[in-house]
Parts: sequence; C-alpha cells; structure tokens
Amino acid sequence: MGDGGFWHNGLTSGIANAVFNQSDNLTIVVDNSYTSATGGQDILSSAAQNPTRSTNHAIEKAVRGVGVNWVKTVCRTYDLKAMVGTLREALTTKEQGPKVLVAQSECMLNKQRRIKPQQRATVARGERVVRERFGVDSDTCTGDHSCIRLSGCPSLSIKPNPDPLRTDPVATVIDSCVGCGLCGEVSHAAVLCPSFYRAQIVSNPTRWDRLRQCLRSAVIGWLQSRDQRRLERHAF
Repeated sequence: MGDGGFWHNGLTSGIANAVFNQSDNLTIVVDNSYTSATGGQDILSSAAQNPTRSTNHAIEKAVRGVGVNWVKTVCRTYDLKAMVGTLREALTTKEQGPKVLVAQSECMLNKQRRIKPQQRATVARGERVVRERFGVDSDTCTGDHSCIRLSGCPSLSIKPNPDPLRTDPVATVIDSCVGCGLCGEVSHAAVLCPSFYRAQIVSNPTRWDRLRQCLRSAVIGWLQSRDQRRLERHAF
C-alpha cells in the first residue's frame, strides 16, 4: 500500500487487522513522502518541514504501535540489492505474525520540482553544481531491450543502431532522466548487460575539475592510440 493509503485507513483496516487475526503475511508500504493520488500533498510521514502541519511521524513507529514485531525500513529503494535482501529475509524468517517492510524513497517527480529551482539558482550565482545522468553505450547494447521491459522507466527509449551491420534499435536514455540509477540497478541485478554508465555533468567547473578532465582525456587518448597502433601492426 502507499503511504497516503496507509494513513487514510491502511494502518487500521490492514496492519492492525492482521495483528488482531494473527495473520502471517508481509505488507509493503511505499513511503515516498507524499500522497501522490491527490497531487503530492504532505502527510504525517512526510520528511518536509511544513509550517502549518505536523510531519516527520515515522510509519515504522506507527506500525510497531499496533503490535507488529517484524518491521524493516529500506531508506533507498533504488538499491535493488538491499531491497531484494530485505524481501528475502521477510519471506524466509521463522518469526510468525504480520511483517511490514517500509520502502522509503522520495518521489522523483516531487524531488525534481524541489531541487531543480535550487540548482538553477546556484548555477546563476556562478557556483559549482554536479548533476548525475545515466546513459547506454550503443556499442555494447545488444538490442534485446530487457532493461526497458524490466524497469519501466519513462526515460528509457530506443534509437537507431549506429552500427550499419545491425538492424535492431538500441536502448537510450533521453533528457528526462533524473539520475535515480534504477535502470542500471535493474540491468545489473538481472545480469542483463554492462551497457549502462553513469556520468556527471558539472556546471561552473573549478580549476581542479578542468585539470582532471584534461588528464583523463590525455590518458584515454594515449590508450586509444596505443590500441590503434597494435591493431595496425597485426592487420593483414
């Protein structure tokens, strides 16, 4: 259930009812800090400091208050390894009774609405800002598109294959990417392919940023030229 539904009546009709009936089940509460169904308003468990509302009341405390003993909170649900490990623990534990997993990560849409104005203001002041973006290496992508089917991310799309000998389109990450990393996490967890990479976009770079980039470019250029010379020596 979502966090909005949890506070609406899920705590009583769902969790407390399971405690009362001694149900041996697992409930996952998706805690994204907003009630998404009605427009992203704050709720009891919202992390934001609301001047006119009382927030920051933990779902885990409320769940324990009605009698649930096995409660776990995963603070970054985009970490698939941690999520899968916690789910496996919940489904295999010998402890009887209801179990609750709080999947806690801020809604990315609301997060972008919050931080993008801050980033634009920081860039306008001439200060350094680092943004993370993810991409897909077209040369490595196999074109099976399993990453798109498994993650469902709206920023994952396809584009024509740059290789003239291959007709299948390759996956690509479009400009709406918010850098959550879920696409790469899903691909690596499912052992799909190593095509995903993470890049940092630096606005107003410092001298050290520029020097580091020059050193990286020099090393990469030297390695590429060395490989090219090696290929030319062994060419027929």
